[in-house]
Amino acid sequence: MRIHFTRLDLARTQLTDGPDPMWEMVNSLQALQSRYRQAELRHWRRDTAQVLRGRGLAAPVRHKLFALAPHAAYFPDLITPLEGALGLEAGIDAVLSTPRQRIVAELDQLRPARTAPLEDLRSGRAADLHAWGELLRSYYRSAVDPVGEQIAAAVDRDLATRRAAVHTGGVEGLLSSFDPLMRWSYPVLELPNHPSGRDVHLEGRGLRLIPSYFCRVHPLTVFDASLPQVVVYPIRHHAASGVNSRQALSRLLGETRAAVLISIHQGCGTGALAQRVGISAPAVSHHIGVLRDAGLVTSSRSGTGVRHTRSRLGDALIRRHAPPA
Repeated sequence: MRIHFTRLDLARTQLTDGPDPMWEMVNSLQALQSRYRQAELRHWRRDTAQVLRGRGLAAPVRHKLFALAPHAAYFPDLITPLEGALGLEAGIDAVLSTPRQRIVAELDQLRPARTAPLEDLRSGRAADLHAWGELLRSYYRSAVDPVGEQIAAAVDRDLATRRAAVHTGGVEGLLSSFDPLMRWSYPVLELPNHPSGRDVHLEGRGLRLIPSYFCRVHPLTVFDASLPQVVVYPIRHHAASGVNSRQALSRLLGETRAAVLISIHQGCGTGALAQRVGISAPAVSHHIGVLRDAGLVTSSRSGTGVRHTRSRLGDALIRRHAPPA
């Protein structure tokens, strides 16, 4: 596949700010149906299958969602709307607000054997659409949310690399940074492993680049060339090393201080934190003070005590260096 740029398209090319929940949902559904990235996703597939069975979702996911997002070269563009960049709810609302004419047209391009479970989506009836929305939410909470920290950390690492490429080489440096996954030679970005051999001319619309944790081994694009164009590309999962991520955080902050930062979870008081870490309350106060001065923790009065929470910077550090507590 070849994507053709003008100079205006280069100016309008942008990186997403983080994971796109709708693309992660679709890519995770395709990952469940296939064996690609076996080493990296093996445990996730096993755990997700267990959760889906336990919540009574295995049959509707297999029957309906696999039909909507098959592991195939084509799936409907309507399930990966641009509104996904605003969050899961905005993305699902956009799916359910798709004009029925478009729903029918896109579903008709699926293999006929796959469309029978999708008749209630095709109908456009309010009750049927509501049920589809609940199924999408339930699947996301069961399959994608449990690895949300890993997804965010992997995407953050990739975006840091891409932003560095922009800093040193502009947008053309960014596009060149994807080689050999994608090959850039102005005015064409080539996707050598894409299943389509077509040419897409951006014609001033620009391109949105979206890193994806669950993406298969080659980049994905929307099918309809008239829609705003995106390229969703696979990113590396965290590589194993001689020092695990929890050890790396301990080396950065010190073992006790790292334990304090990890143990804060969604916020707690000094006494509860002391019990979690196994140190005295005065020691916790000391470490909290250091972490607060570094911008990793915030503290606020709550009744007769003080409640400590991680800042966004503290959360980002945890995502980068340690698994969820």
